[in-house]
Amino acid sequence: MANPAEAIIGGLLIEMFFAFILYGITTLQTFIYFQKYPGDRFSLKALVATVWILETVHTAFCMEFIYAYLIEGFGNYDGFLDVNWGIGVTVVASSGIALCVQGYYTWRVWVVSGNSVIWTIVIGTFALLRVAFGIASAILSYEYPNWETFRSTKKSLVTISGGLGSAALVDMLVALTLTFYLKRGRHTWHKESNSMVNRILLYAVNTGAITGTASLLCVLLFAVKKSSLVFLGLVMVQGKLYANSLLGSLNARSHIRSKGSLPAYSSSSGSSGFRVTSPRPSYIRPVEVFQHTVVQDDSINTTDSLGEFDLKNMKEGELA
Repeated sequence: MANPAEAIIGGLLIEMFFAFILYGITTLQTFIYFQKYPGDRFSLKALVATVWILETVHTAFCMEFIYAYLIEGFGNYDGFLDVNWGIGVTVVASSGIALCVQGYYTWRVWVVSGNSVIWTIVIGTFALLRVAFGIASAILSYEYPNWETFRSTKKSLVTISGGLGSAALVDMLVALTLTFYLKRGRHTWHKESNSMVNRILLYAVNTGAITGTASLLCVLLFAVKKSSLVFLGLVMVQGKLYANSLLGSLNARSHIRSKGSLPAYSSSSGSSGFRVTSPRPSYIRPVEVFQHTVVQDDSINTTDSLGEFDLKNMKEGELA
């Protein structure tokens, strides 16, 4: 007889391993950030600290519910059908992390687009919808504390698909708007900056693709794999992907700038936080300054002026 725990919770356990590894990377990136960028604005430091605290809470309750399923409920296969109370807390914490990260990306769009109100409102609205759907899903997990009942209701399908779909849409819109405005502004920068712009675009697109794909997979697994909790583990991993994408983009600033001049997001360069740096023109040559020391013999009359020296003799090193 096959072990029912393997089919129900085996995939969830493996995904939890990856989630805990990502939390370790988040902690390391948080430490690196505060070491490398002590001059950042307080608001940005507070954002990073908030994300790390929410990540810590999220990880703690992930440990709680996996411990409850596998240790406290050891041998009780019917216990796998219960929605553990800690899962609702992790969903709320994950929604908070997504709000912080996507809020920061929305601010990036606001800056890069030249304060475009339309794009900022559209992206910000979907980011808030993702949080609203997440909180609604957490409430439903307490209203329907059984997985079979929870997954059979249309409410849960609407809240989960709506929340994760909104998150994927925000990721796509952020990547598209950053790509559009950065490409459009290339003519105002030096040619040497183009490769740096490509690096920023590549990072933005890849980040949005990873988190967006994770969101869509969560919805598909929730709708298709009714007899497994594998979708739940991917939801937990997704929140940590958001945290690492934020910290990765912040910590990568010095690395990208070291490659040359580029349009840079800076938290300490004025109110907008966005600046374009340009390299020193190649036609400017360094100026070499030489110091010539003249030693005068004591026998020379001190009343002689310096203008009476023969420049030719000075050049040859002979002083009369």
